[in-house]
Amino acid sequence: MRVVLLLSSATGKRICTILLGMLLILVIIFFLHRELADNQPAVQTGLPLSGRGIVIDPGHGGYDPGVFRRSLTEKNLNLAISLVLRDYLQGGGARVIMTRETDRDLLVLPAAGPRKRLDMKNRLAIIRAANPDLLVSIHVNASPSPLWSGAQVFHKRNCAHGHKLALLIQEELKRVLQNTNRPAQEGDFFLLNEAGVPAALVEAGFISNPEEARLLADERYRSRLAWAVYLGIIRYFDSVYSPAAD
Repeated sequence: MRVVLLLSSATGKRICTILLGMLLILVIIFFLHRELADNQPAVQTGLPLSGRGIVIDPGHGGYDPGVFRRSLTEKNLNLAISLVLRDYLQGGGARVIMTRETDRDLLVLPAAGPRKRLDMKNRLAIIRAANPDLLVSIHVNASPSPLWSGAQVFHKRNCAHGHKLALLIQEELKRVLQNTNRPAQEGDFFLLNEAGVPAALVEAGFISNPEEARLLADERYRSRLAWAVYLGIIRYFDSVYSPAAD
């Protein structure tokens, strides 16, 4: 059986009108898309830290708790901040090497000397083997007075690149956290002195200050802190490797 579909002239006109309308809409979309594309600024391809090697050193760990306040220990706070920073850096395209990713010390590698020095020498061995572009060591501060507060970044003495890295991280800590006016400062630290690459040691805050201890225990605050360090690192590479810096 054959079925023949007959359309009235009015229905045919409506279909033709709809098809013409759809065609007109497609033409308009095409030209709008081309005009918008022509007026868009040039987009930089790639990730901001692509090809950069960065070592993160979460201070202390294992047998060495660092400073502590009640249930908070420096070694755990250092690691928590460092793991978030690692994720940000990897998201930015960096090759990230951690001196530790769990609550452990670095006494398992063979080296001579007292426990603390052995731990530091083995961290240094990891840093040198990684051959990174820079090092960031994460710590938490403490003071006999509960009044002291504020994150602060340290760098090796007489190291221009280390100073620039510390300065830019400190600026981002001030801007993002809005609770520290401390300046970047020279410091005499074994890893900064011996790493052989631009390096900064971030004291994330004073665990001895009740308000700052409360903030450091907050996962959201630690994420903001890590974000500030990440932005400072991006600014450092932009300043060092931008055409204007050459």
